[in-house]
Amino acid sequence: MSIPPNAKLDTLEMERKLLRQHLGLGPNPGDPPANSPPQRQPLFFIEMAPDSRGGAKCKLPTCDEIIMPGELRLAMSPAMSYGGWSRLSANRIQPLTRQTWKLRGLNAGSVLDGNYLVPGGVERLVLEWKVTHGRWIDKRDGVCDESEEEKRVHADFLALLRNAGSSKYMQLMKPAGLPLDEYNNLLVTLAPYESDGPDDTEEWNLFDTYLDSTVKAFNNPHALSTMLQRWHDDVTLISKEADELDEQSRAAKAGLGAKAIRALKQCR
Repeated sequence: MSIPPNAKLDTLEMERKLLRQHLGLGPNPGDPPANSPPQRQPLFFIEMAPDSRGGAKCKLPTCDEIIMPGELRLAMSPAMSYGGWSRLSANRIQPLTRQTWKLRGLNAGSVLDGNYLVPGGVERLVLEWKVTHGRWIDKRDGVCDESEEEKRVHADFLALLRNAGSSKYMQLMKPAGLPLDEYNNLLVTLAPYESDGPDDTEEWNLFDTYLDSTVKAFNNPHALSTMLQRWHDDVTLISKEADELDEQSRAAKAGLGAKAIRALKQCR
C-alpha cells in the first residue's frame, strides 16, 4: 500500500528532527540543542554497498528502493535506528577511502575484501565538491579569503591535486611530508587530468566534466548526488562492449571520447 503524500511529509519532518538531534542540534533550525553533545561526532560516508544477497533496503522510511552491491550509498556512523537527511556541514561528509575507513567503524577484513571503498573518481569528486561548497559557504558568510586559503595548503601539494595528469604538470619531486604511496596515487590513479601529450590543447579534466562549482549548484541540495550519478552513468557506459549497447548508448559512449574513456577506466 502506498503512503499518502501528507504522511510522507510528516514522516520526513520527524526524521529531520531526529537526525538534527542525533547530530547534537536542536530539533528545528535555531532551536538550542535538546541533548548534550554526542560523545562521538556523527559522520556521513559515501561508500560502495558491500556484497549481499538481494541488496539492502534504504533506511529512509519513505523510500522503498533496494541498494544493490556495488552501488553508491550514504551511511552514517554512529548510526540512528532510522536514516534521514538534512542540510549538512560539508565537513560531515566523507568519501570512504583507504584513509577514512577506520572512522566508519569497519574492520580491516571488510575493506581488504574490496567492499565499501569508493572508486578513485568518486573520492576526488567528493573531496573537490567539499572544497567548492565550503568556499561558497565562506562567501555567503563574508569570510572568504582565497589568498589565505592558498596559504593553508603547500603550493607543491596544491599543484599535485589540481594538475596531475596534465602534460603541463612538470613537478618531478613529491611534496615534502607526503608518503610515497599516496604521492603515486595522486600522480596517476587519482589524477584529475587525462592528456594526449604536450601538444594537446583539449586535455580532459574530471572536475570540469562532472563538478558544477557555480552558486547555482551551491543552492541545489541534490548537486552532490547528481554529480556522482553522472559519473556513475558514464563509468557504467564505458564498461560495456558495443554489442551490449543500443544505438543511442553507443553514440553516447563514442561522444565521451578516447581521453575520457581512458581516464574513467583508470579511476573507476
